[in-house]
Amino acid sequence: MLRALNIVLVVMFHVVLIDMATGDNHPFCSLITAPLLPVRMPLFIFISGGLLFTSRIAKGWGNGALYVDKLKRIMVPFLFFVTALFAFKAALNSLVKTPVELSFSSFVESFFVYYGHPSKPLWFLAALMLMMLCYPLFVRTCRSTVAMIAVAVVSVVAYFHYPEWLQQHNYFCIGSINRYFPFFYFGILFFRYSLYRWLDSILVLALLVAAYVLLMLAEVPLLTSIVGILMMCSLAMVLARYIKRGYHTIGDYIYQIYLMSIFFQGFVEIVLWKMVFYNEQLFALFYLLNVVAGVAMPIVVAKLVERCPWRALRLCFGLK
Repeated sequence: MLRALNIVLVVMFHVVLIDMATGDNHPFCSLITAPLLPVRMPLFIFISGGLLFTSRIAKGWGNGALYVDKLKRIMVPFLFFVTALFAFKAALNSLVKTPVELSFSSFVESFFVYYGHPSKPLWFLAALMLMMLCYPLFVRTCRSTVAMIAVAVVSVVAYFHYPEWLQQHNYFCIGSINRYFPFFYFGILFFRYSLYRWLDSILVLALLVAAYVLLMLAEVPLLTSIVGILMMCSLAMVLARYIKRGYHTIGDYIYQIYLMSIFFQGFVEIVLWKMVFYNEQLFALFYLLNVVAGVAMPIVVAKLVERCPWRALRLCFGLK
C-alpha cells in the first residue's frame, strides 16, 4: 500500500498540461501536489532503503551477490532508459518546451549529468546505485544499535554540511547524495526495528498529520520529510484495513511505473492535450487521464515484457 501511494504521488508530480493562454503548466497541477512536496522523493528513497533491508540484508545476502544483483536491476534499466529518453525527446524536439541538443556529446553526457538533459528523471537510479555501494556498511551497522545511531547522526550532519566542491561537480549525482542518504538509511533503520508497529492507528495518523502541517508551515527541513514519511506509513496501514484489492498490482510494479510513466504522460500532454483535444473545460478529464496513463500503461507493458523469453529484454525493464 505504501509503495502504491508513493508511486501515484510521483506520477501526479509529473503531470504537465499546458495552459495555452500562458504557456505554463496549469496551476492546478502543482497546487494539488504542493502540500506533499517534502514527502514525494524522500518517501521513494525511504522505501528503497526499507526494501534493501527486508529483501537483502535480513536474508543474509553477501556483498558480491548484492552488487551483481544491483548492476542488473539498476544499471541495465538505467542505460536502456537513458537511451530511450534521449531518443523519445529527440523525436519530439519541435514540440517540447526544452528541446534536446542533438549531438553525440550531449547523448554521452546524459549518462552522468542529468540536469538539462533528457535523462533528468533518472537521477534517482544514479543516486540509488551510489548508496548501494555502501552495502557492507549497512550490513555491519545493522548488527549494532549504537552503530546505526552513529551513521544516522553523521548522515544528518552531511545533509546540512556537504563539501562545496562535490556539489559543484554533480556527476552521477554525487553532488547531491547527501540530500537522499538520510532517508535511505532511515528506511533501513525503520524496518530493522519494525517501527511500523507504532503507526497502525487512526489517532497516530491524525497526530502525524498535525505535526507535518506545523513543521511544513514552520519550514523545518529534513524533519518535515521524516514526519511526512511516518505519516504516509501510518496512512498506508490504515487504508490497508479497508482496501483489500487493487493496490498490490500497483505496488508490485512501482519500479516499472517510475521508468515508463513519463512516456505515456508525455503522449497525453503533447499529443492528446496540446495537439488534438485541447479544451480548458476538459482539463479535469485530461488530468485524470494523465495520472491513469502514467500508472496503468507501464503495468500493461511490464506484464507483456514478463512473458518475453528474452531475459536481456526483461532486465532492461527491471524485470527478472
